[in-house]
Amino acid sequence: MGQETIKILSYNVLYGLQKDTINIERYKSLLRDIDPDIVATQEMNGWTQKTLEDLAGSYGHPYALQSKEAGYPVALTSKTPLINFRKVTENMLHSYIYAKIRGIHIFVVHLSPATYKKRLEEAENVLAQAKEISAREPILIMGDFNALDASDSAYYGEEVYRMLKGREEKYPHIRNLNQGRLDYSVMNKFREAGFKDAYKLMKNEFTGSMPTSKDGEGNINPNHPGVTRRIDYIWCNTTAAKYLTRCVILKNELTRVISDHYPVYAEFTLPVKRR
Repeated sequence: MGQETIKILSYNVLYGLQKDTINIERYKSLLRDIDPDIVATQEMNGWTQKTLEDLAGSYGHPYALQSKEAGYPVALTSKTPLINFRKVTENMLHSYIYAKIRGIHIFVVHLSPATYKKRLEEAENVLAQAKEISAREPILIMGDFNALDASDSAYYGEEVYRMLKGREEKYPHIRNLNQGRLDYSVMNKFREAGFKDAYKLMKNEFTGSMPTSKDGEGNINPNHPGVTRRIDYIWCNTTAAKYLTRCVILKNELTRVISDHYPVYAEFTLPVKRR
């Protein structure tokens, strides 16, 4: 039995690439260079199913699916068909997508940025569907989780706490601290369900998935200080983890300016099933 490597990119692209022509060309250039088999995006604001299909076609993906058109959609594009796909907006502040591609069950999520309690509810919704899939099959849950992971806690000090506390004082609807402390309960949900953090499986040193040198308004600021944190992940079930061969937070000249997030890139080498 032969093997095949499947390349996957998960990327919060900041307000639909700001619908900026130059930025869209940067994004296309990045994808042509990487040549991923599957791309999961978050914040596809301003795009439609039709314009997404056109964009995906420009980098060699004839198959595309967007969760919705209003608000903050997620999207999934692929070189090969999306099977049994599902778009879920109910009980989600944003949405999530499920599809099976080349034998891999894929969930693309964008969890609520507002409160850890809402994120917990959303995580439970996604995991409930994942639980219906046989554990013998590879399952990936990827995207912007807007949540910190306990494995990075040594890198989160007073600076992160002050930032989150300041947001709560400024915006009453935001509640991301858990009883006055940094919250790790959302990511713990995935771990308790048997999922593994692809980035940490590769024994990578800590690096943030945001911010980049582009701020949240889409402006390029080379001195943008931000507060480094990792909130973008690819979670694997035990079966998928066996096939993981690479996972990085992709930092280069293009990803520093396309979005305020860096993408997460992973490779899985799976056996080719005889037809």
